Amino acid sequence: MSLLGFLGINICGCVNAQKKNEIVNSFTIDEKQPKNYYLLTMSSNGCNFRILINDIPIWGFWDEGAYSGSYPINHFIMKSGTQKLKVELYPAYTHEDLGINSEEPLYIEIKKRLDGQTLDDYVAVLTNPIPKIKKGIPYYEYECTFDAEVPYNISILDECIRLDSISNIEEMAVQKYNELKSMYERKDFSSFKEEFFIRNESIGLSNYYKDGGCDREMEDQINTMKKLYEHVAPIQDYEIKFYGDKKLILLYSKIDCTYAFRLDDGGDDIWPLPFFLGMRKGSDKLEIVF
Repeated sequence: MSLLGFLGINICGCVNAQKKNEIVNSFTIDEKQPKNYYLLTMSSNGCNFRILINDIPIWGFWDEGAYSGSYPINHFIMKSGTQKLKVELYPAYTHEDLGINSEEPLYIEIKKRLDGQTLDDYVAVLTNPIPKIKKGIPYYEYECTFDAEVPYNISILDECIRLDSISNIEEMAVQKYNELKSMYERKDFSSFKEEFFIRNESIGLSNYYKDGGCDREMEDQINTMKKLYEHVAPIQDYEIKFYGDKKLILLYSKIDCTYAFRLDDGGDDIWPLPFFLGMRKGSDKLEIVF
């Protein structure tokens, strides 16, 4: 699945030209500076885990057995400087009684390469920072930092407010999810795509898409979605989560640790969309901002 489809805009539908111009001002890039790509590699043994960068979850593994893989992380790096990394470790699924069943349950590494170089050119930025832990404990949390250098500045979260003090924020989030569900199921795919405008601008800039490549990829994703999925699963059995220093919210499914907004084929197949809602200063509406 592509970057856009796996990562996962406003209440009234399409983003008009004036609003788009205002949003685009939140995204800047210095084309003269090096275009670095950053990659997270992971290898687990005896644990489930969640990894967050700058207080935003980027990857989680919730299953039996071990996991090994990698994931691009530029989208979670908003600007050059110090970045925050957090790791949450849990017992492996169906083996909760054993606790975290290893002293070294997760190996991670953050690497970077320059635009135009190959995968072989990645160099380590952060290597296996997690210390050994006591085998059998039910939970472990580790935090550290690493430095990143990117040519862009994404300030959209600086323009958002904290959401944890809004008394009816959960009701607002569910309403927004259901509006997106209705939009999709009535086949208003043009408006559905527009809802992701801010998020896709961020992905496109941070991953150096050129000549409308990000928009074309999103269009391809929409075409795949509508061929395979007619419906969105009911927004229920969820848990609300706050991220991004309380400026972002996400609804998690309590059933299977995926995301509460899931395209559903009516059988066993789902396509979870992990977008984040926020509220920009001066607005009283939730929208997809990440």
